[in-house]
Amino acid sequence: MELVIAMEQGIPEVGGIKREAIANMWKPETRRYVFHPNRLVQDVRTGIQLPDLNSALDGNIEPLIGANISMRQQQNG
Repeated sequence: MELVIAMEQGIPEVGGIKREAIANMWKPETRRYVFHPNRLVQDVRTGIQLPDLNSALDGNIEPLIGANISMRQQQNG
């Protein structure tokens, strides 16, 4: 990971990486995949929950995408 950051910053050595660049790479949690006791997917930002974990893991996340789009549209007015 440090090598990638160094390359992005154009730094020849890993020791020259700026600390704030590493901290900014970690983004807040977006989703929680709950396997026990309930098998569901929770979207942290929108609060939407999908009760079918296996379907979401198979790529059926349209409700999550739609909820995020709606939330962004409401925020932008």
